[in-house]
Amino acid sequence: MRSIVSTATMCAVMLALSVVSGFGQDIQDTVQAENAFFRGSHLLSRNSIAEAVIALEKAAQLEPQNSQYKHALAVAYNNLGLSLIKDGSLPQGLAEITKALAVEPEDKDIRRNFVQSVFEAVSAADDKTPIQEKISLLRDLLKVEPENAIAKKSLAALLNNAGVAQGRKGEYQEEVTRLQKAAEIEPANATIKKNLSVAYFNLSTIKNKAGAYEDEIELLKSALESSLKNDALLNGNLGRAYSNLAVQKGKDGDTEAQIELLKKSLDVFPGDPVTKKNLAVAYNNKAVADGPLKTDERIALLEESLKLDPKNQTASANLAALFVKTAVQESKSGSSSKAAHVLEKALKVDAGCKTAQRNLAAIYHNDALKMGEQGKHEQEIKLLQKALSFSPSNTEINADLATAYNDYALALGKKGDLKQEMLYLRKAAKLAPENNAITENLAKAKLKAVKEEKQNHDRKEVKEGKKKTKEG
Repeated sequence: MRSIVSTATMCAVMLALSVVSGFGQDIQDTVQAENAFFRGSHLLSRNSIAEAVIALEKAAQLEPQNSQYKHALAVAYNNLGLSLIKDGSLPQGLAEITKALAVEPEDKDIRRNFVQSVFEAVSAADDKTPIQEKISLLRDLLKVEPENAIAKKSLAALLNNAGVAQGRKGEYQEEVTRLQKAAEIEPANATIKKNLSVAYFNLSTIKNKAGAYEDEIELLKSALESSLKNDALLNGNLGRAYSNLAVQKGKDGDTEAQIELLKKSLDVFPGDPVTKKNLAVAYNNKAVADGPLKTDERIALLEESLKLDPKNQTASANLAALFVKTAVQESKSGSSSKAAHVLEKALKVDAGCKTAQRNLAAIYHNDALKMGEQGKHEQEIKLLQKALSFSPSNTEINADLATAYNDYALALGKKGDLKQEMLYLRKAAKLAPENNAITENLAKAKLKAVKEEKQNHDRKEVKEGKKKTKEG
């Protein structure tokens, strides 16, 4: 470090100037400033630096615009600082050099002394120069030399260490603040980035306990950005934070936000069973809520719900009810086949949906009657059997199926198929034992069968008699 000698002209003899009354305060100040300056310069030349500082401070105070006085004061501060440092009083010496730099910020020697003094203080043990003071000194240095690489690196290291120390004490917000500043100075430093990621995570756990899930999410996202790898723990916590916030939104009635947050949760942490169930419930709630949604949009939401949670009975019942509603509309418009198809979908979703069963039975029943009117008894029977499978206790369907069996049996009888006629008449009689017409038809068929059997027997005997005559 360099001492600086004042270039002020030293005067061996000072003439005392008497102040003439009436000259005014300005003249008095000028005279006093000159006296103080010459006295301070004299003391500085004799190395009486502390006394010189006092005199030169007075000169600069009286005439603050005088560059000669300011320069001499800066020299005095600088030299006093160097003297104190030499005597082992580093903090006090640095304080004096800092004063010198404030008076003459462009003086290269003073700046050099300031920088060297700061580095000396920073390299000292923490009990001599506390970490916070070291940080302040380096920040002051970087104001003087913004591109000083050593100062930047040292400041980043100190901020990192201070942040980690605060984190160990549970002061996570302060830890994050320090490490953020360290990362701003050295953004590519892997150690700082790793520590910052941990600090974000530590603070996020506090936000989680407080139920501040939005803050937790932002901290976890920052932790992932700072992390040097795709951290499963961070992803898992972020997914759960999205899910927790979604639950809050759902309680507030904001289903749209709830769904978006749950989808984000699954994007970050796929397959989480709790989140999947929550999203399934959210889709269901949106589907059944009052609003402008069309029926097909509601159906799509409920189908998504069941993809996520196939065992969700509420969603199944709601979807089946919408299918029934759609089927009724199709049926009213005359499209019974489409209605039947939709109702079958309803029963695949909710096999116990009574409304779907009754409606599907009614459609098949009506279609069967149309087939019967056209004489298509075989198709009529199949449709009635289907109808009966969905409504087994429906007496009307049972009766119509018995009639269909009877009609089909008579048609088969006319074609000479007595065996099939008997088969279907027995089925008819079993379904409708009190139906007199069916009973009579069955009795007639039985008589016909007896006669046919007797005729066959007689023909057989005649044939056998002729055979014996030939042989005799």
